[in-house]
Amino acid sequence: MPISLFVAFFLFAAMGGALLWRPQYLTQLTNVELTTIESRNEVRAVYGGFGIAMALALLVAMILPELRGGIMLTSGLALLGMAAGRGYAAWLELPSTMVWIFLVLEAVMGFLLFFRI
Repeated sequence: MPISLFVAFFLFAAMGGALLWRPQYLTQLTNVELTTIESRNEVRAVYGGFGIAMALALLVAMILPELRGGIMLTSGLALLGMAAGRGYAAWLELPSTMVWIFLVLEAVMGFLLFFRI
């Protein structure tokens, strides 16, 4: 079983759980101010809910080998899409160091999952 499956599962579960519980953690990492109910809702949905859903998909991939390839392909593409979006945004406006770290992490994990490493 590819190590990237375990690493991605852990990272998505940690991100999802933390940001469902306390969306303000994102503020500490990215300087995004969450001053409205809607902004906190958005973080809980996009980072929290999506993170938990991805972790569950990766857990299914660990348990059911017949689904592993498709789940890893899809998860890898999702991460590569996130990295591409961050890269495009960075091209438009120079972000903080933490955003670059997220971009690299997403790109590396995306490639590892996509190629089932």
